[in-house]
Amino acid sequence: MNIRIETPKMELWRIENEFTNVPHSHAGHVQLTVPIHGTCHFTHERREYRLAEGCALVQHPREEHHFRIGDNAGVIIIQLQAGSLAEEARREELSFRQYLNPKEIQSRFRDWVGLILARDPSDNLSLQETEAMVVSYLHGVLKGGFRPYMDEAGPTRRSGVADPHLARVIDYIHTSFRSPLTIDEMASMAHQSRYHFIRSFKAATGLTPYQYVLHARIEEAKRKLRTTRMSVTDISLYLGFSSTSQLHRAFMNAVGMSPEQFRK
Repeated sequence: MNIRIETPKMELWRIENEFTNVPHSHAGHVQLTVPIHGTCHFTHERREYRLAEGCALVQHPREEHHFRIGDNAGVIIIQLQAGSLAEEARREELSFRQYLNPKEIQSRFRDWVGLILARDPSDNLSLQETEAMVVSYLHGVLKGGFRPYMDEAGPTRRSGVADPHLARVIDYIHTSFRSPLTIDEMASMAHQSRYHFIRSFKAATGLTPYQYVLHARIEEAKRKLRTTRMSVTDISLYLGFSSTSQLHRAFMNAVGMSPEQFRK
């Protein structure tokens, strides 16, 4: 199954099974290549990488690259006009290596492709909004991990965590906090036992993994309440709470007022 969607500002690719391309570069595009299952053998500027699922690489304009995958392997590629990021990020801020949750990037990819294919061809606004969603996502990834707005008083950022495995878990949380997360999955990512992971995570961030995820959800709820007209019920569903009452309880405990009072 190969998918290619092209718009004025971007190209979205999903490539499955046997595939090999030749060395090439893009004059005016930034590219993110994400293995979603299997192994991707990637060559970037004549250096070879063996990428497992979720281990993504960024290619800047004029950087030579090519890759190959075999049976039972697949990649997602996001290619974006470099000018689209000009006001968002400087090159020195952009991170070459990334870890992305394969399920999360596949879900986003399906959403973007669905929006593009379902739109009225004359509806340029819909297309522009979808492109803006991809730009926002890619900008966050290029700077070291997509994450929602977080107040300065929030938990420790990735840059403040010395252990690279814990830093990867924090990046993962910030891309996936709307989905169900498990301690076992995060501990495995950190290469630690469950008990050691919980202790080391709290030592690094000041919060337990559950508290960290909840904080991320509450901060995103605050942002939605400030900047959108989404109902509290819709916000609770969007953020992965099991019910509106669960969001109310968590919000009251964290903020000291109800979501409705905060919005006023």
